Formats: sequence, structure tokens, C-alpha cells
Amino acid sequence: MSEADILYLYPMKERVSFTIVAEKHIEQLYNKFDVDYFEITEYYAKLDKRYKVIFTHPIFWVFTHLSPAILYERLGWLERIYEHADNLIGFDVADSDRLSNLCVDIVNEYYKAVIVPSNFSRKTFINSGVNVDVYVLPHGLSDDLINAKPSINNVNNFDLRYLYTVKRKFGYKIVLFFLWHSGYRKGADIVANAVRIVQSKRKDVLLVIKTTYVFDPYIVMLRKNKSVLVKGWLSDEELAFLYDLADIVLCPSRGGGFELNALEAVARGKPVIAHHHGCFMDYKRYIIGCDVEYCKTVIPHNHIHIGGGYTVKYEDLADKILYVLDNYDDIKAKYAKYAKEVRERYNWNNIGKKLIKITEKYLH
Repeated sequence: MSEADILYLYPMKERVSFTIVAEKHIEQLYNKFDVDYFEITEYYAKLDKRYKVIFTHPIFWVFTHLSPAILYERLGWLERIYEHADNLIGFDVADSDRLSNLCVDIVNEYYKAVIVPSNFSRKTFINSGVNVDVYVLPHGLSDDLINAKPSINNVNNFDLRYLYTVKRKFGYKIVLFFLWHSGYRKGADIVANAVRIVQSKRKDVLLVIKTTYVFDPYIVMLRKNKSVLVKGWLSDEELAFLYDLADIVLCPSRGGGFELNALEAVARGKPVIAHHHGCFMDYKRYIIGCDVEYCKTVIPHNHIHIGGGYTVKYEDLADKILYVLDNYDDIKAKYAKYAKEVRERYNWNNIGKKLIKITEKYLH
């Protein structure tokens, strides 16, 4: 196309998890189309042409708010974007098994289709009352991450360099947990309680908490255990280095749309302990599952994801950690095979072809 028929709007000024996935989508779309892209919270005021397809990534985080005044303003942004699109398509997730009526109404009113990363998210959208097309497009694995051969010489993050030194000096077994935000949803309290049990039985276990620069209240609970905090954004090579330092990765999320860190860990050959419900169902073959209980709330006081999820029993999580450590060689060999499968199945090139096929449906 000589002029772009596709506009992709996503968070560029504030770098969040949506940003990372959006950049990969744009990279894949460029294989077939010309694509314009811009900051999602600003471009509504600068639209001067009509597009056949406008993607917004995400929907709810940008165009909803608890304050009626701010909500009215943001719906004005969405209205202007909608007026300049033949087809408005949104990317989003379902962190729980129910969306609020407000979110459902927004999708049904403005969007021609929604793209979500898991079958769990698709089921939630449909069961909540969304009546437009809902497609499943999983997140992919960065080639730079899965092919990295990291070295301490290329690590700039101070916390990561410190962790490397500590592990070499004391021979710790590292249990890694990612806490970007939403500590309760991520199961931070479950991790804290499980690791407390594990460390009471094994003195060689170190909890590593990977965060950004956002402080989550649950960090206080986690830090009561013997632990190291790794802060900030990491390059793909540094992230691969972190996974390679780890012995086990924990992901006992009560809810979530995809939980990419779990799959990245498998791609680096690391055992992952989570559960076999929600978004994990799509790749449960690669997950060591724990016993769970249904919980009615995944994100307390949230105006988007108002439903429930699954709470891992922390005693069983502790047992699974100890089991993996006691049988590590056999389990590691199994995950070496899983790594090859996951790298092929969740390659961004393959996922990009699916995104292109979806897009083509709305360009005519």
C-alpha cells in the first residue's frame, strides 16, 4: 500500500507490558503492510485521515476510569478515534473470569473485533456479554531472548550483577518471582508464605524478586524471606541472564491474560510452578501445577476485571518447590525438551502470520 491503511495506537510515553507486545505486533505487521503508529493517549487530537483499520492496545486501561469526569473525557478520545476508523480493533486481556458491564458496553459499542492472548480471556469476554468477533493471538517469545548467550560482561544492571556474585559465592538455589504490579493478583502473598516454609527446611534457597521501579506493598511481605530484589527494565540479554541464574520460576497468579514470564522461563529451560487453570490451560503441558481453590476476587476494587480466579495453596507450592529441588536433574532434562517445543510454537514469526490473517479480514 502506498499510504498506510492501518494505524496502531499504544502506550509509548509510559512503558508498560502492553508496550512490549505492541512493538512486536507492529514489527510483524510491517512484513505485509505499511503501518502508522502513535501514542494512544494523544493521537485522538491529531487524527486528520481515515484508516481502514485502527488498532488500540489496550482498550480498558486507556479508555475507562473510576472518575465520571475522567471517564467522560477518555470516552471522548475513543469517540474521535472511532470516527476515523472503518474498523476499530482492540487488543486486551481478561485478568479474571468476568468483565464489568462498562467494559462490555464499550467493546460492543465501538469495536468491530477484539484480540486476546488466551482462550481463557476469549471465554471471559464472551461470557461477560461481548458480542463482536473475539480472536485468540498468544504472545510470542523474543528471538533476542531465546537465542541469547548471555555473559556477566554484558550485564549493566547493578542488582543483577550482585545476584550473580552472591550465587557464585554461596551456591544458592534461586527461586525467581516476577512482580511488576498487582501483587495480590500475581500471588505475591502465596510466594511469601511458600518460600518461608521452603527456607525453614533448606538454607540454600534464595528468593529473587524481579520488579520494575513501581513499589508494590507485597514486596514488604516477600522481603521477610531471604531474598534479593532485581529492579528496573532489563535488556533481552540481561533477562536471559536472569532466567539462566534461576533454578525455578514461580507464577502462582490468581488471574492473568497470558503470564508471559512463565513461558519465557520454559523457553530458557527452567522449571515453572503455577497451576493448570485460567490462561495457563493453553500451555499447561509445560507447567508444574499446584492445588488451587477458586477465589471470588482477583483484583480487589477493580472496575475492569471484576471476577474471580484461582488461589494456589501455598503449602502445596512449598512442596512442589522442594520436590523440584530434590529431583532437579531429571526435571531439568525434561524442560530442555520443553524449551525446544515452546520456542517453535510461540515464535513471533508464526504468531505474526496469524495477526496478518486477522488484519486482512478487515481491510476490504
